[in-house]
Amino acid sequence: MTGTFAISSSMQDYLEAILNLSEKDDGLARITDIANMLSIAKASVSQAISSLKDLGLVAQERYGPVELTCAGRELAIKVRHRHRTLRKFLVEVLGVDPKIAEKDACLMEHVVSQQTLEKFMEFLETTGKPEGAAGAGISSGAGAMKNPIWDEGKEAKILRSVNTRALSELQTGEKGKVLRTTAKGPVHRRILEMGVTPGAEIFVKGVAPLGDPIEVLVRGYHLSLRKEEAATIFVEVV
Repeated sequence: MTGTFAISSSMQDYLEAILNLSEKDDGLARITDIANMLSIAKASVSQAISSLKDLGLVAQERYGPVELTCAGRELAIKVRHRHRTLRKFLVEVLGVDPKIAEKDACLMEHVVSQQTLEKFMEFLETTGKPEGAAGAGISSGAGAMKNPIWDEGKEAKILRSVNTRALSELQTGEKGKVLRTTAKGPVHRRILEMGVTPGAEIFVKGVAPLGDPIEVLVRGYHLSLRKEEAATIFVEVV
């Protein structure tokens, strides 16, 4: 599949815009809408869409709306995930103004390494934010960056206070809100890129006879998770 860095940053912006437009009420991404969202001339958009079609990332009938292919949607989700992670870090951890953070995240998402992005996400997931404070837990001098991370005792206490189960334990028709994942490395990255992040609601659509795979609905998308992946995802059953 075409990798995140195999196409230009502007092409990545087009894919992200098409994804966002496709999730609006009418679910259509028209050339005019894309041009308006990116503040670019329609002629430039048409040319870019032609290139994306050649790469197999989008499809479009003559004069019709633009649709992401499976490969295009997967790449667009990855691009948007990078964008949102960076914006979240800038706003919630560093206290950057949301409008400035949005612009900076647009620039940073195309150049930051995957390793750095993962560290950003780990930091956001495992650190606390003092009430009413921007720059969560970041202090100056010796002992800086000593945000409280999850320890066994604290985690156990929190998990006992809610109806928490591993996603692999849920039955068809049950749903929950994602609390955290214990996955590491590539599995952790894959789970996050699919939109299974803390706070996301997840609905179990079906479970194979032997419990593998598990079909779920999250953020409007149908996903297929291996049982070992689902076992690392802890949810509050709702």
